[in-house]
Amino acid sequence: MKKTILALAAVFLLLPSGCSTKSSANFELYLTDAPAHNIQHVYVTIDAIYLRNEDRQTWTDNILTEPKTIDLIPLRGREERLAALELPPGTYSGLKLVISRVEIVTSERTFTITLNPPLTITIPCQFTVTGQTSVKMTLDFDAERSLLWNGMNYNFAPFIIVKNVVHSR
Repeated sequence: MKKTILALAAVFLLLPSGCSTKSSANFELYLTDAPAHNIQHVYVTIDAIYLRNEDRQTWTDNILTEPKTIDLIPLRGREERLAALELPPGTYSGLKLVISRVEIVTSERTFTITLNPPLTITIPCQFTVTGQTSVKMTLDFDAERSLLWNGMNYNFAPFIIVKNVVHSR
């Protein structure tokens, strides 16, 4: 009984954050983060995002209008929209993120990792866009698992999964 009450409370707490004004887009991409310990900020600069159109066997143009720098730490337990756009109907089977910079802030100091050339991460995913549905995809960019401490500096090995894909009418 106690677990049921806690689950219902969690659902009601999440409902207000899920409500937003109606978008004209049929595809929305969101980002969230799992908790990280002893890290105050992890700023990640995403230069480009591409989607693989399985029907055409091609990648879309960059769906970002400009690079975005996002602090992953405040995303614990919430989502931030990265992009919203009209995609041509079809089946999509992958997503590529292009990351050029990471800045890690701890209580002691700031570490900056400039990725030159930028790092491209390909994430498998499967969703279909039709004229009657829209798609909301959420990526979980796990800051803690993406940062590797070697005793002197951080190395960056992004750990990103598709948390969910929701089709709606």
